[in-house]
Amino acid sequence: MVYANPGGFNFGATNLDGYGVSLLAFIVVYTVILYAACIYLWFQRHHPIVKMRKVGLMLLSVLVIHVFCFMDFSVYTMNGRWPCNVEFWSMSLYLPIGIGLWQAQNQQLIIVSREQTEMSKSHRPVFKPLLPPRGRGMGTPSYWFWRLKIWYRSISSQGKYEGFVLFGIIVQFTVSMVIYNISRKFSSYGIVEHHTTPGLCRRGWEWAPSVVWQFLWNYLFGPYLLWKIRMIHDIYHWRLQTIIAIVAGLPGTPLWFAAVTTDKFASVNKYWLPSMWLAPGMLAMEIVTVAFPIYQILKHKRAAREIRQALANFDQKRLESSHDSFALGSSVATDSITSKNKGKMYPMKTLDECLAGNPESLQIYSSCQELNGENIIFLTQVLAFRLACQKAFNTACSCRTDFRRARNAMFRKALVIFVTVVHTDTASYPINIESPIYNRLQYIFGPATALVASCKTSRRTSSLSPTTSSATPWDDPILPDLTPVGIISPSNDQDFVSIPLRSLGKPNLGQRYKSHNESNENIIHATGFGELIESHISNNATIEYDPLGNVEVPAEFDGDVFDAAYQSVRYMVWSETWQRYCAWRLKFGGDAGEAVGYAL
Repeated sequence: MVYANPGGFNFGATNLDGYGVSLLAFIVVYTVILYAACIYLWFQRHHPIVKMRKVGLMLLSVLVIHVFCFMDFSVYTMNGRWPCNVEFWSMSLYLPIGIGLWQAQNQQLIIVSREQTEMSKSHRPVFKPLLPPRGRGMGTPSYWFWRLKIWYRSISSQGKYEGFVLFGIIVQFTVSMVIYNISRKFSSYGIVEHHTTPGLCRRGWEWAPSVVWQFLWNYLFGPYLLWKIRMIHDIYHWRLQTIIAIVAGLPGTPLWFAAVTTDKFASVNKYWLPSMWLAPGMLAMEIVTVAFPIYQILKHKRAAREIRQALANFDQKRLESSHDSFALGSSVATDSITSKNKGKMYPMKTLDECLAGNPESLQIYSSCQELNGENIIFLTQVLAFRLACQKAFNTACSCRTDFRRARNAMFRKALVIFVTVVHTDTASYPINIESPIYNRLQYIFGPATALVASCKTSRRTSSLSPTTSSATPWDDPILPDLTPVGIISPSNDQDFVSIPLRSLGKPNLGQRYKSHNESNENIIHATGFGELIESHISNNATIEYDPLGNVEVPAEFDGDVFDAAYQSVRYMVWSETWQRYCAWRLKFGGDAGEAVGYAL
């Protein structure tokens, strides 16, 4: 039995009894393990499972909460050595700020799920415009107001939510500072209350605002969030993590309030101080925040090793078999690939058939359960791009001028793919590809992206909106006076679908002109791939210049520009999403016979 000081927490000598040492040993060991987990997650921050969780904000929330937890578990051992004002600031800052940061990072679940669901419906990822570079000098108030509007319109829903949390943190700090300065319990120049003993200093109305955020989170914001995510069944158990954190914190505030306001808890308070009633909820938030991602990372790595081993075993068997039994091309009999835990795996060709045929169900599954629908969108868009390039170049190869125009049109089509699902600064959910592949694409499309995706435009409100069109973000169909610069839609249609592309540059007055045509378009389109460019200038319409008008298509650009990225994403989807999707179809949804059709 652990020995405990009969006097308990009595502001006497340091409590180095068995109970006090046990509390201190537990929190020290737990701190080491927690910090090691945080360091591991930081080194794995580029992993897709961790990346979607905003790892920086996630770890910051855990570390801030842990400062409160560490002090909470050491208060009994210190036996009043912590001054009253130190405990006050610990509860008034680290507790609410840590909960606020955790609330902000956990909101990412509903935001990612909502945006992924929208992508699965529209097949078009969300676009984020680039912020303009800061000019020289301080600038006028109107200039900074304009930049503020651009910033507000360019940030995501998560960024706005974090802004609200930041506002709450500022309010919390202000209230705590006011209370600290007006109460004589903490300062000699206060105007309310009176100087008191160390024990009474830790009780009173001054401490109530410190737990308001925790109470609102567990009894208002948390349950509301659970209601909003009730239909989410992600494979990362993010929803389960949120439920555990909220349920574990429910008893904290009522028990703390009872402990500091009633004398019936006096015997309990000697060994389990009032603030320690909040600790179980805080520890649960820390544990689920780091444990669930680490478990998913280890599970993912184990599965990847098994797949690599299965492929290696298959290659070895193929080499040992008769040379006449198999072809070494894509027609190889992949149905013999097996994994130790997964069993027989679904071959790559079934994924290719799904992508080329009807990827709707796979898109919905990937967006709603795995929260990585951008991978399927990228694969389908690249397939459409390859088909468009093949038809366009085959038609225009007889004429040098037509070939150059076709190449320009295909570059614009490829630029849409790069800006919306590849570029890390403009794509809300960029695909996860290797750095050399990304750097090559950035070299080819980077200069054009800086021109068309920049927010350095006319200061009209309409031209600042990043959500006017998600797949062709430069389009603004509400404003007929803007120039629609042609760009080919990334779709699987047999013919090009022309989508107007709005300029994002400042209007060049020297290039504005009028025409007496009745057409209200200035587009690039091709009917049956015969003619690639046909322009119509609107009647009495104000035209802005084409931001890509003077851009030379890089020599490295061709119809195979996305091949390396396609192969990388295709293998990742096949080895992970496709295997789980087929198993899910067999077990839960859809026609089992159809799912079996994809099985080996």
